[in-house]
Amino acid sequence: MFCPQCKAEYRQGFRRCSDCDVELVENYAEALRHPLAEKVAVSEKYGARLWGGSDPYFYMELLWSLWDKKVACYGAPEKPPVPKAMRGSELGSSDHGGFEVWVSEEELPLARWILDSAREEFEKNPPEERTANVAERELSPGTTGICPLCFAEFTTSSPNCPNCGVPLRLPQPDRAVEDSARLRCNIDHPKFIVDLRKALEAAGIPYNNANLTSGGIIPGVYYRPNYAVVVLEQDFERATQVMSQVLQHWEFEPSAGFRIGRDSFLDYWPERARQNGWLPEDISALVWSGENIGLAGGIGLALQEHEIAYRMETQPLGTAKVFSHPVDEARARELVQEVIESPQPE
Repeated sequence: MFCPQCKAEYRQGFRRCSDCDVELVENYAEALRHPLAEKVAVSEKYGARLWGGSDPYFYMELLWSLWDKKVACYGAPEKPPVPKAMRGSELGSSDHGGFEVWVSEEELPLARWILDSAREEFEKNPPEERTANVAERELSPGTTGICPLCFAEFTTSSPNCPNCGVPLRLPQPDRAVEDSARLRCNIDHPKFIVDLRKALEAAGIPYNNANLTSGGIIPGVYYRPNYAVVVLEQDFERATQVMSQVLQHWEFEPSAGFRIGRDSFLDYWPERARQNGWLPEDISALVWSGENIGLAGGIGLALQEHEIAYRMETQPLGTAKVFSHPVDEARARELVQEVIESPQPE
């Protein structure tokens, strides 16, 4: 018995995959055919093809953007590969197929708005220009080397990072160490990230050691979420090919499997607003309006972080407006400007 999603093998008598919570199938060949069968099955629910293309980074960011706005979507390769490719023999090949994203007819207008905003952000911050940003910091005294992937600082003469296995870089005042690394993927989907890491290892591409946590024992390591994957700048092209090949074996449905986060599009009413006795109609100061729905979400999260009450209007579709209480207007506008000027999260 095999799981049609993760392809794990089970003994006879088992009926469901303990990891994926789906019905098992009889043989491995049937598990490999499952993506094609499911693609037909979901077509009734997702009847509108929103996007198709070959860029794996935009594909993942679009899925994330749709989920973030609570739009159910189905993402899959346009032409799922034949079983031979499941063995990984073609990882790293430049000959990869495209992807497509489907939504329901009912949510198509909102999904198109999200798509347009995602394209705008993607053009402003393309993957090849994204450095693995870390918090600004001063080097620890005696630092002689820094890992260009996990950014750990070392005071010993070790030539390589024990976490990532790459040569340490000498501290350079005129260049941040993160400039030599590129953020390949920062999508909160643990199972996909596991597959991506395995594929990078198989292709001999170093990446930041994802086992490090905030409780790590290595001095100087700054916490990075376990789903962040960073590679060296010189491995950018090969890592892109590997990621695209991995995605050829993945389907994302109903909402790409991402973890639940804060909803930045609901009106936000912190305890401070209740203590002040504010009413909904008091949230009347317009602090931002625009066509980029992704930017509106980032502004909402920034206001939540600073416990500033706000309400958001997204009707009619195509323009979003954010309002705060007049007493918070100045601070809210400052935060809005900070969000506009800072790179948007991938």
